[in-house]
Amino acid sequence: MAATAAIGLAVGSAGAHPGHDDTIAQEAAPCEQVRQAQPNDRGVRVATPTAAGQIDAVLIAQASRKPIAGGKIVLTGIDACGDNIHRHMSTGVNGQVSFRGLQPGRYQLTAYRHDSAVRAVTSAEVDLSTPTLKTIQFTAD
Repeated sequence: MAATAAIGLAVGSAGAHPGHDDTIAQEAAPCEQVRQAQPNDRGVRVATPTAAGQIDAVLIAQASRKPIAGGKIVLTGIDACGDNIHRHMSTGVNGQVSFRGLQPGRYQLTAYRHDSAVRAVTSAEVDLSTPTLKTIQFTAD
C-alpha cells in the first residue's frame, strides 16, 4: 500500500474549518493555569480565545484524488506543558478533520483508511512551535 503525507503551513488563515469539531478542547494558557483549570461537565478543559494552535488533515484517494469519508486520523504527542496528548477523529464527507486549541509541541498524525482499520495508511510528524495553522494531506491507495 503506497501512501504519502504532505505538510503545508498557513499563518492566520481564515475560512471554514474542515471536518467535525474537535472531540477534546485543550487550554492554551500557561501550563500552571491549564493544570489548575476546572473541567466542564464532560470532564474536558474548555478552550479559551488564546488557544491558537491548529492542525488540519485531509485524507484523499491516490487514484481518483477524491476525499475519503469515514477514515480516521489520530493525533498523539507531547505539548509544551509536558502533557501527553491523544486525540482521534473520523473524516467527514470532505475527507477532513481539524484539531484545534493545541499548545505548541511535537505531534504525530496517523491516517487510517477506515475508522475501524488497524493498519495505518501513513503518518507525519508535525512541529507546532508557534500559534499557526498547519495542514497535512494524506494520500491512500
